[in-house]
Amino acid sequence: MIKTKKFIQPIIFVILISLLSISCEQEMPETQEGEAQVYQLWNNLKQKNFEIIEKSMASGFQSIHQYGANDLEAEMKLIYNLEMSDYTITDLIITSNEDLIIATYFVSVAETIDGVRLSKEPAPRMTIFIQIDDEWKWIAHANLKPIPEKVEEHSEGDNDSEH
Repeated sequence: MIKTKKFIQPIIFVILISLLSISCEQEMPETQEGEAQVYQLWNNLKQKNFEIIEKSMASGFQSIHQYGANDLEAEMKLIYNLEMSDYTITDLIITSNEDLIIATYFVSVAETIDGVRLSKEPAPRMTIFIQIDDEWKWIAHANLKPIPEKVEEHSEGDNDSEH
């Protein structure tokens, strides 16, 4: 009986450790859903799926960029004029709280925003989704990529010393 007990304890220990490591490797459903939402958004942006993007946005949508905030209408105007190359998402962190998914990440993408071509250097983003009637909607976005100011041309009569 003692030999059997000594033999069974290590086996149970190995089984428990194996189960623990398997459960640690599996992502939480919210994390998987968050990753799927982020990648679907970026794929839609890249493919210029404007109708799908607009339908996926929640009323009350808001974004922040270096120049200020956009509501849904202003963000769609920006998206319609967005030109972007292939993208790479790194350091994706997903948190959730019942009906919210918050994703922070870095994205490397050469993009043209408001006529200004931006570098492909990685820049931080935050994207937030809200669940409404069992459907995930894009409610907020932060693009922390610096946008260089446009250089305005002066007419011949302009004198810089007057400014």
